[in-house]
Amino acid sequence: MGPQSAAPPTRSRVANLDELKPDIPKVFEVEGEEVMVVRSGERVYAIANLCSHAEAYLDMGIFHADSLEIECPLHVGRFDVRTGAATVAPCVVPVRAYDVVVDGSEVLLAPMDAD
Repeated sequence: MGPQSAAPPTRSRVANLDELKPDIPKVFEVEGEEVMVVRSGERVYAIANLCSHAEAYLDMGIFHADSLEIECPLHVGRFDVRTGAATVAPCVVPVRAYDVVVDGSEVLLAPMDAD
């Protein structure tokens, strides 16, 4: 018997694509956590909505479409919406990123692997 493969992640439906205005973050609840979702160009990105530095709500910050970063409204640190990585100090701890799939007009999310 070979090694068992991990079950595919469960995806949560969060929105219809037309609910997402270009470059305007919107918050949805996914399994009890607030998730910030933003549509930019032809892609949709999702990260945890709470800043890892000072617990501010990221959706209240400025979205920089040119660099795909969200700026925390409290101390102007930034996070990459593709990966959740902290990109500008004082933020250094990443936030959770979500794998986004657009199936027809439905936007589906699953947490990205931690490795």
